[in-house]
Amino acid sequence: MGYTAPEYAIHGQLSEKVDTYSFGIVILEIISGRKINDTRVEAETQYLLESAWKLYENENVIKLVDGSLDHEEYMPEEVKRIIEIALLCTQSVVASRPTMSEVVVLLLSRNSPEIMPTRPTFIDSISRVRGETSTSSSSSASKATVSISHLSAR
Repeated sequence: MGYTAPEYAIHGQLSEKVDTYSFGIVILEIISGRKINDTRVEAETQYLLESAWKLYENENVIKLVDGSLDHEEYMPEEVKRIIEIALLCTQSVVASRPTMSEVVVLLLSRNSPEIMPTRPTFIDSISRVRGETSTSSSSSASKATVSISHLSAR
């Protein structure tokens, strides 16, 4: 689900930029060495895209890089630029995302224009981290149940 562009997941709208969104997520996973939703880390940093945006907004995006990578084997400015391109690919407004051919141009160009992605509107860390629920004007109540099974191998 984390690879699916919001407009497709919510409204079923399919465009060429759905792939761009997925590409951005995969790039963030490769650089960070993490999955899109990593339950092994604290709740505030569980969602990779949200973590990346927090680091970007604090001008500390290089902290996203997998700690097991040797700092001598990559150029921080180049990695920062690639992360910014990945964030550009994850824009919630479809028109703000580049096409894949534009992404290729951005990746290949050394003197690319300054990349200024905007924060996706669907990132709401406060409600997810604190466990708050959204309010709804609908009068229907959920009757959902949950079943937890513990399996053990022989």
